[in-house]
Amino acid sequence: MANRLRETRLLKRITQFQLRILTGIHQSKISLIENGLIDPTQDEEKKLAKALGTKVEELFIDNTK
Repeated sequence: MANRLRETRLLKRITQFQLRILTGIHQSKISLIENGLIDPTQDEEKKLAKALGTKVEELFIDNTK
């Protein structure tokens, strides 16, 4: 799954720590998601999209289809 999480986060000038506060997702997990090492759960996708003011579909692209 490709993601635009880091790109979107940086455009919004939000740090990983700030995103952690907004979402409740641990900072190290955010880093792993940004680096494509793990996929977020659907709940995490929703939390991240909401915190960044965007849609899940704009942050995460499912390449398996």
